[in-house]
Amino acid sequence: MVTKKNCRCDACGCAFVPEPKTQREGEIEYSFFNCDYCGKAYLVSVTDADLRKDIRKYRTLAEKLKGKPLSEDTLREVTELKDANTKRAAKLRQIYILEG
Repeated sequence: MVTKKNCRCDACGCAFVPEPKTQREGEIEYSFFNCDYCGKAYLVSVTDADLRKDIRKYRTLAEKLKGKPLSEDTLREVTELKDANTKRAAKLRQIYILEG
């Protein structure tokens, strides 16, 4: 069961339960939510096709390996993929914020 939590808007101070939305502009996909009261947008994530592919790869690999002992090479591969995804996501988010 997923419990939804309230958050408080930085702009108007009202509490609300965020409802995530996703929007695409070409190859770029971004997730966000808006304040129910004043409409301020909060950016959650920005991805491109390559990052979405690598995220799926990471999730598939993590699910396949769940509960199994990992070799050093496998652990390194999973960690490198996660780190690369995190860096790419941060870069895309920064680009989107600067251009948006």
